[in-house]
Amino acid sequence: MSLATPDKIRDLRIKLYRKAKKEPGFRFHQLYDKVYREDILIHAYMLAKSNQGAPGVDGESFEAIESRGPAGRMEWLNGLGKELHDKTYQPQPVRRVMIPKPGGGERALGIPTIRDRVAQTAAKLILEPIFEADLEPNAYGYRPKRSAQDAIRKVDELLHQGYTDVVDADLSKYFDTIPHSELMPCVARRIVDKHMLHLIKMWLKVPVEERDEKGKKRLTGGKGNDRGTPQGGVMTA
Repeated sequence: MSLATPDKIRDLRIKLYRKAKKEPGFRFHQLYDKVYREDILIHAYMLAKSNQGAPGVDGESFEAIESRGPAGRMEWLNGLGKELHDKTYQPQPVRRVMIPKPGGGERALGIPTIRDRVAQTAAKLILEPIFEADLEPNAYGYRPKRSAQDAIRKVDELLHQGYTDVVDADLSKYFDTIPHSELMPCVARRIVDKHMLHLIKMWLKVPVEERDEKGKKRLTGGKGNDRGTPQGGVMTA
């Protein structure tokens, strides 16, 4: 199956982008019903599968899903779609692993289940064009069709224009400390679909499964958590 965006989904994303761009104060209703559309879930699955990520806490892999054949894969997707449609969907804990940093030390990476990655990708397909319309032209991080190489080319262009000052800044442990009480109102400036907002809140507050030195599992975070997001998911990059 192709990773190219199907025409119907591409047209929807273009409409959402144009509406957001034309009306900066517009707040979007009725987005949630798009998340469980069959064509969007199929495309979300293919996008998630292309990254070939590791299994989450349930141990389910893409290989296991694909081994059921096309009919089995569709049954799996239809099951997820029904949960989203019926509003019974609940994300599972995120599996946390530590990966080494190039300069030393380790970085925590959260690995959602494949089921949750597909649901997050489906939501991203709907939400991304809306927020993309609001972003600064010279912002390059976590944006479609933009890369670090594009940012370097822009810096080179500005240097040739005579700009000489460079400000290098980093937010320490940003993903671990971002306050939900400030993040969600920012999202709600554009999104007023209560079911979509609830979906985002669930992903923000999903527990994280960790293992201690002896390999014993423990859960941290959860509903009482008011800040931070598990870095590594589609919606919680």
